[in-house]
Amino acid sequence: MKLIRNPYVIFLPFLVLYAVVIYINKWPSLYGDEIRYADFAWHLLHGYYSPPKPHIDLWNGPGYPLTIVPFMWLKIHSLTITLMNAVYQYFALVFLYKALKLVTNHKMALLFTLPLAIYPNALSILPIMYTEAFTCLLVSSFIYSLTLCYTRGSIKYGIVAGLVLGYLTLTKIIFGYVLLIGLISCIVLLCFKKNRPYHLISVKILLIAFAVTMPYLAYTYHMTGKVFYWGNSGGMSLYWMSSPYDNEYGDWKLPELSNNQYPMLFKSPEGATMLKKNHSNEVKFILKHNEVEQDALFKQAAIRNIESHPFKFIVNYYYNGSRMLFNFPYSYSYQDGAIVGNIIRGSLLLWSSLIGIVVTLFNWKRVIYPIKFLLLLTGIYLGLSGTLSAYPRQLDVMVPVLLFWLGAIAFHLKKPSIRFAEDDIAEDISLSDLKGIGIKQAENISA
Repeated sequence: MKLIRNPYVIFLPFLVLYAVVIYINKWPSLYGDEIRYADFAWHLLHGYYSPPKPHIDLWNGPGYPLTIVPFMWLKIHSLTITLMNAVYQYFALVFLYKALKLVTNHKMALLFTLPLAIYPNALSILPIMYTEAFTCLLVSSFIYSLTLCYTRGSIKYGIVAGLVLGYLTLTKIIFGYVLLIGLISCIVLLCFKKNRPYHLISVKILLIAFAVTMPYLAYTYHMTGKVFYWGNSGGMSLYWMSSPYDNEYGDWKLPELSNNQYPMLFKSPEGATMLKKNHSNEVKFILKHNEVEQDALFKQAAIRNIESHPFKFIVNYYYNGSRMLFNFPYSYSYQDGAIVGNIIRGSLLLWSSLIGIVVTLFNWKRVIYPIKFLLLLTGIYLGLSGTLSAYPRQLDVMVPVLLFWLGAIAFHLKKPSIRFAEDDIAEDISLSDLKGIGIKQAENISA
């Protein structure tokens, strides 16, 4: 019975499945963002991250490239590196299950972990040496450590949560702004007496996460002279998202204006012509500068577009939300049959989230604080993602939060108690008792 309920055993078949999917579908050579991650790992292996001035390259954070360094040092084939995605996704399942088990029971934890195990978007990107599987692991690990922090009343889990969140920020640098806005929000909440011990824990977790990123921020300051500089990729993404032209929906385009990036199929042959007509002069002028200057100039151009066409920016923001959910629309592209599956999956995510929001708001006082904190960070992250060129990849990595949230809500609706499982021993505690115990634990951690 213990073996049957062991998550490392339960999800082992999926580890095998993921490995097979990767082995069958892995391309023989690197392409797309894989090349960039491998290049950064090669730089780290030789003692630097960005090339020297003036051609500074800080397109993404060092979190994922650092995981590749040992493989490159040992001269291991890229297939083996990509097979690590199977391991990452497997442990993401394990940690999500363990987090759910802390606040529900075995059946509910299993029920709400299985959708992540078979999530089509996650399976489709596993054979690519991208950050999504690793990010999914970090998100699930953060959920688990955060829930342990609030339910077990131990500061060590809060420290772990902060460390994981910090490394997540180094992997997905947009979380740097999530940390900042989240920290400001939690400090404001500290001004109110209600639930102050909980908010204080959140502040400490966010400060620990910031501490993890400080060496990288010190490095970017040394390279660029700019404070709180996370990378030079945001400017171009914001530029394309702010595009004021008809038939352009905020998706990212190559600086060569060739219109042949993802999705590769069903491209309008007039797309490249229209892109060059609309953007050629401005983009050519910007590309004459070095990379950091390009980032600043793209941001300036984006701000001009937003000021001149604010309604189009709002419309593009709407399209970004649609792409995160449905992988549609794309500029100068025909639709294909895959949109049907995308609509089904996206609709399930959308409507389950809307139902979850309504239920959560009506039962706000009964919702455990880890969920409230997770919803705060997730809301900030998704809101910020909409301001840049957004794709399903941005939403997919937060699916563990969605499943944890809905699983906990569904369990409490079914049964007005919460189950804390420590090893194989479980104890039912009423929600009223939980609130009192949680406050005491929060006060202990804060102290």
